[in-house]
Amino acid sequence: MEIIISFLSEWGYLALFICMVLENMNVPIPSEIILGFAGFLVSQDIFSFWPTVVIGTTAGIAGSVISYYMGAKGGRDMILKHTAKGGLGAKKMIAAKDWFENYGAIAVFTGRLLPGVRTFISLPAGIAQFPLPEFVLLTILGTVPWTIFLVYVGSALGHNWTLLLDYKWKIAAVCVAVSAVIAGGYYIYHKRESK
Repeated sequence: MEIIISFLSEWGYLALFICMVLENMNVPIPSEIILGFAGFLVSQDIFSFWPTVVIGTTAGIAGSVISYYMGAKGGRDMILKHTAKGGLGAKKMIAAKDWFENYGAIAVFTGRLLPGVRTFISLPAGIAQFPLPEFVLLTILGTVPWTIFLVYVGSALGHNWTLLLDYKWKIAAVCVAVSAVIAGGYYIYHKRESK
């Protein structure tokens, strides 16, 4: 955590961009630390709120697209190669693609709201070749509220911004509940439309 804080303190918005790109490329850097501390810097008038949100969101989208391409270009071939011996590789890939065609949109959107899941949804989306324009749109819709929330709370807490880390499981529980409601509503709607 100290390394991230030091990096953000010394390099400002550039460090924010780099950290958020890496986080969304599946590097284990919690966004609660990055954006929470960025929010603290907003409270100290070092960062400004909306530029922080825009940079954090843009970096998150950039990292997600890179992760998506890693899945689309490398992950798919790697999985097929390693599962070819059992003869199930192609079938599994087709099944994953079919699942993403039916439920990928809600998986990408709700996945963006879930700590621990939000950065990893890009890779399987790329592997399943989920449509890139739709992926980017859903990534934006899911990333914006998460970024605004963490920057705002970090700013509101000021010097106590690390409380975000103490309450991360409660935040995660709320996110899971919200995502479950959204996913449930989408599933019911999808089933009715397919009849």
